[in-house]
Amino acid sequence: MLVHLIAPVDGLKENIDSLRLIVKTVKENGHDLARDWLEIAYEEEMSKTTSSSESVWQEIIQSNLEAIAKADVLIADITYDNTAIGYQIATAIHQKKPVLLTLRKGREVSPFTWNIPSTFLKKVEYTPENVGEEIMPFLKENDITTKDMRFNFFIDRQIYNYLRWAAFKTGKTKAEILRELVQREINDKEI
Repeated sequence: MLVHLIAPVDGLKENIDSLRLIVKTVKENGHDLARDWLEIAYEEEMSKTTSSSESVWQEIIQSNLEAIAKADVLIADITYDNTAIGYQIATAIHQKKPVLLTLRKGREVSPFTWNIPSTFLKKVEYTPENVGEEIMPFLKENDITTKDMRFNFFIDRQIYNYLRWAAFKTGKTKAEILRELVQREINDKEI
């Protein structure tokens, strides 16, 4: 499963250990990050070499939006809440992606962000010691790697006839043929 972690750079110095534990938990449970940005951002924040030019920010924004689209789920740490995080959360919810809001206990957060009404949104408060334990149920609940997903769609007579012919010719099911076609399309796009 692809997980995208979002957190503001503001407060990164103070929150890096908790964010690292989130990344560690994600990876230890066999998941991948849609965009592995944390350590790079932390190093840049510590050295303050990041330029604030418009092109740099456009690249960061574009990378985040692509990661949201690519990810299966998002973990949004809102311990240091800002508008950009809210925008990314709203984008993910609009794309019907499950989102886990994480907030360190004792921190204040915008009531708007914490109370976004959506069935795609879960919330947990954590301590730096238990952050991994708090995100585990969300990862397990949304892990689709061990489940086959099913959906129905309508096809015309020409597509049906082709699938029936291809199934007979190859000895595969129509579903297998469609999965292979989609996988081939995905592989062609990743080049």
